[in-house]
Amino acid sequence: MFLLRVLLLPFAFLYGLITKIRNLLFDVGIFKSKEYQTKSISVGNITVGGTGKSPHIEYLINLLNEDFKLATLSRGYQRKTKGYLVANQKSTYAEIGDEPMQFHSKFNDVTVVVDENRQRGIENIEKDIQPDVILLDDCYQHRWVKPQLNILLLDYATIGKNQFMLPSGELREWKSGKKRAHLIVITKSPKLHSPIESRRISGLIKPLKTQNIFFSYIDYKSIKPFNYNAKDLLKNDFELKNFKTLVFAGIAKITPLIDYLKQESKEVIVNRFSDHHNFEPIDMVRITKQFNEIISSKKIVITTEKDAMRLKDQRLFPLLEDIPVFYLPIEIKFHKVGEEEITFDQTILEYVQSN
Repeated sequence: MFLLRVLLLPFAFLYGLITKIRNLLFDVGIFKSKEYQTKSISVGNITVGGTGKSPHIEYLINLLNEDFKLATLSRGYQRKTKGYLVANQKSTYAEIGDEPMQFHSKFNDVTVVVDENRQRGIENIEKDIQPDVILLDDCYQHRWVKPQLNILLLDYATIGKNQFMLPSGELREWKSGKKRAHLIVITKSPKLHSPIESRRISGLIKPLKTQNIFFSYIDYKSIKPFNYNAKDLLKNDFELKNFKTLVFAGIAKITPLIDYLKQESKEVIVNRFSDHHNFEPIDMVRITKQFNEIISSKKIVITTEKDAMRLKDQRLFPLLEDIPVFYLPIEIKFHKVGEEEITFDQTILEYVQSN
């Protein structure tokens, strides 16, 4: 892996130069960013995947949905359609993407929209839906749109470490791009967090005086049944700690999930797939075979909530009906660093309620 990264460094330098020039053209006004009348909140990052954009979008939905009419706009990564689409009861992940499908499945009263052209997407949303707030999913590098509130997510595990540009590393743009953020959220931080650690991280990031930094962490919820076999298992006295767990996931960073399940279950067997992996029937056959080879009468399969969206494919679901498959929901929670510190929720609500 190290050798491959070294070999790719010339390409990383070229990619970094292109992104630097592109950002400069936006900064000086040669390329124009368009701002819209509807309040907009962007959630993005400067790395490839793994910072938790989708659960943070869900956090914002839960925070705002009761009092405001919301719409989400995503590009619909790896969907098999093009253009502007509004999710409906018949939508599938293949049409709108797994993450928008997850929003649509969980929040019936939120309008979920996909469009690779964010300007066109916002214009159609304003014309057809007229929400109070548009939540822009993964829009940090899409500078043709200027969000009114720009939230940058940074993975706690990467703070202070050397990172390289694509394709040698994970950076989408140079770290100097963080200056465009109004708020910075350090994601996947430890549950036990101290003011001293907050100051240490802030010292490494060196935020602008106008930028507030917040710390979030993952709160794993109880596993939920994906199929009837799993539902039947829950009818008995079910305790995860007594079961061997086969976990599979197509997410960018699976380590936190594995670490959590190692604490909660008897044994963990891992099957890794690439981020946003398009599962095929052969994958389900292999997972079933791997499950059957586990020597135990108490064994289950666990995947992520995002992966479960893709498993609803009519080609895949029947192939898993003979084994108990669960998915593990997560929620985002924020640390309150000090009694006098303004909270993340307050910051968001003050912006949305402002004129």
